[in-house]
Order: sequence, then C-alpha cells, then structure tokens
Amino acid sequence: MLILPRRLGSIARPKVPMKSSSDTPSSSFIHRQQTYDPPPSPQQQRAIIALTMTGLATLSLWLTFSRHGLVDFFYPPERTIHFNLDINSAPSSELSLLPGIGPAMASRIIETRENRGPFKSVDDITHVPGIGEITLQDMRPFIRTIPEHPTEK
Repeated sequence: MLILPRRLGSIARPKVPMKSSSDTPSSSFIHRQQTYDPPPSPQQQRAIIALTMTGLATLSLWLTFSRHGLVDFFYPPERTIHFNLDINSAPSSELSLLPGIGPAMASRIIETRENRGPFKSVDDITHVPGIGEITLQDMRPFIRTIPEHPTEK
C-alpha cells in the first residue's frame, strides 16, 4: 500500500530505535533502546538558513561601519605618542628619545646646559656641538624651554 503525503515535505518521520553499543546478549533490547531525531524538515532548514544569513549580514555591517573593527591583541596598532621635553631639566634618558639625538648627543646637551646655564629659547640648543639647524627643525615639535623664575620670599 502506497501512502501519499498531503503536501511535499510533510512526511511524518517516526523515531527509529537504535541498538546501543553497550548492548550485550544478556541485556534487554527493550529496556535499552535509543532513538534518533530525524533531520529538520525543509521548512526548518529554510528558517535556519535565513537566521544564519541575517546574523552574517548583521556582523558584516557592524564590522564595516564600526569605528575600530576587531582588535588584534597579538599585534596592536602602533600609536604615536606626543611629548614635549623641557631641555633645561630633561635627563639624558629623555633627551635621547628626541629625533636625531642619541646617548652621546644627550650627554653633550647636558654638558652645554651645565657649562653655559639654562637655555633661554629653543634656538639656543644650536650652541651644542653637533646640533645644527636641520637637527633643530626635527626636534622643534618636541622641545621647549621653561624659564627659571626666582621664587620670592
């Protein structure tokens, strides 16, 4: 006898008993039967696909229009740090961070500062041997002078 479905995809799928792998001849098949669920119907499959596509579209729009996107913790983006040094009080370790200035040149800046007194302007740093106009132009955005005011008592 042939059973025709009312409409395509609406065939009722019975749960089929399966034998457990731990069954032995001494165990009862009736007490230890397992069942499996049949695969989802075509209507359920379409709903799953629609939800998945909606989620992927939302994720792609969020990544496209978000400001920062995903963060790579292993390789974070490089950041530029802006700093401004007072050349009259900065130690050698800070002066050597300036462009074109190494540890030896930082020592010369400190030596000149100690011998001639504090720099009155940024341009006075050209009195240091080895610092010319080109080096000054590279350093200018990062240096400043703070004049020393005697404290009144």
